[in-house]
Amino acid sequence: MAAGFMEFEITWRADVFSGAPQESSAADFGTLGINFWARKPHDEYEWQAWLGSMGDAQFCAVAPGNSDDPDAP
Repeated sequence: MAAGFMEFEITWRADVFSGAPQESSAADFGTLGINFWARKPHDEYEWQAWLGSMGDAQFCAVAPGNSDDPDAP
């Protein structure tokens, strides 16, 4: 079931870098701090039912990678 997170939502966001030593670097990229909430489905049936309820929603595929490889996507 892939990553399988459902009901993802951003619950808070703010410019947490204002006044920090690296403020200008963060501002150049529009960096914000966020808190998020999501949950894993209880089983494959719940996951498939939720996916089916999403209609034409867009999903982004994430390929597995090797975090030890700096050239990995």
